[in-house]
Amino acid sequence: MKSISVRLWMQMLFMIGITLGLLWLFQVVMLEQYYLYRQTGNIKQEGTELAKAFEEGAEIDQLGQRAELLNLKYNAGVEIYDREGRRVFGNTSVPMMMGRAMDKQEVFIETAKGNVTVRQTKHNRLNSNILLVGIPVGEQLSSGGVMIISAPLASIKEAEMIIKEQLMAVTAILILISLVLTYYFSRAFTKPILKINEAAARMADGNLSIRIDVDSKDELGMLSDTINNLSVQLQKIEQLRKELIANVSHEFRTPLSLIKGYAETIRDVTGDVPEKRSRQLGIILEEADRLRNMVNDTLNLSQMQSEYFKLDVRPFNIAAAVRNIKNRFSYILEEKEINLEVQEVNDNILVMGDEARIEQVLYNFVNNACNHTARGGLIRIEIIENVDNVKIEVADNGAGISSEELPFIWDRFYKASKESKGTGLGLAIAKKILEAHAGSYGVESKLNEGTRFWFDLNKAK
Repeated sequence: MKSISVRLWMQMLFMIGITLGLLWLFQVVMLEQYYLYRQTGNIKQEGTELAKAFEEGAEIDQLGQRAELLNLKYNAGVEIYDREGRRVFGNTSVPMMMGRAMDKQEVFIETAKGNVTVRQTKHNRLNSNILLVGIPVGEQLSSGGVMIISAPLASIKEAEMIIKEQLMAVTAILILISLVLTYYFSRAFTKPILKINEAAARMADGNLSIRIDVDSKDELGMLSDTINNLSVQLQKIEQLRKELIANVSHEFRTPLSLIKGYAETIRDVTGDVPEKRSRQLGIILEEADRLRNMVNDTLNLSQMQSEYFKLDVRPFNIAAAVRNIKNRFSYILEEKEINLEVQEVNDNILVMGDEARIEQVLYNFVNNACNHTARGGLIRIEIIENVDNVKIEVADNGAGISSEELPFIWDRFYKASKESKGTGLGLAIAKKILEAHAGSYGVESKLNEGTRFWFDLNKAK
């Protein structure tokens, strides 16, 4: 497999070769044809104007001046013949001076038919190229006449040889320079790519702390910045994975130890004592529920982060959902002597959303308030009806959250207090659900004063 530098080197050489080839084609191969084309065109144009002036009856002096100008520009001789071949005008004293007589005769005959004629011939003595241009002259000469312009074609063979020598030197220099520059640019171009490839390979081997040092501001610089950002994000994910394992292991160890300990106690000691057995079985059931909740939280968050997470959006009564949450917490609230108040202005407010998921959000907010509110505290759920939406607030007068920790409470596995129960997934799950509903949400808190969570939902039409 060819490397990028080799392919880039070959492509640049190919482009240089194409450029030099076109230069040789136009400067050497087509030079003579282009020169003849330009010379013929110019002589035909000026000769036609001279013939027109003759037809319009211009004075001989005027014709002579124009013929002299043609001679100065192209070293051309101008002769006008009548139908019988007699010369009636010329700026040279020797008729048929340039070119072979037979060639001029043929040009004369062809032009006399009314056609502009162009022909190359050889000089009688100098053996140099001569351009003959025959132009018909109108009715000025009874039945018409012929103007013949003869101009020597400068030999461009010597110029071709000079140009070829120059091009050969230029070609050799350009090839040498292109080899050096192509090698330099290909190395400069591929060096950051090799750095990126090396960094990606080291990241694949598990070294997520790798950084790519590329200073360019182009696409390669953007790619290196993306790889560096990817490294940072992968480190965060790896840290979260480690924290998940540590958190889950820690959280699972406590209830499992309690379940195992009390089960062994029931088996070995208190199995025949109904009161102790009942209390210990209650603890086992409570810890089993705790384990189940942790597993459910983990599975819920995993599902919400996958592409299979779908909402079942339909109208539902938000007041009824709040009352349902209150009933579910009645035992815990009574046990902790916490008062839960529900303030609502309308008992039949319909909103659009996934009822089960919104109840899950409310459950997490209320559960969070219960965990951080002291015995005898107050939790208040307020339903605020607006024109287009409904705002739901869950507030408590508990411990509150510091301003430093507040921005991180929505993160997975984050716990404001290390003594907090649970896996730290409840608020992360609530965030995913509310973002899926495309609604606003937020939190306000002051340390030792309390916390207020809120979100809004669109009203059903």
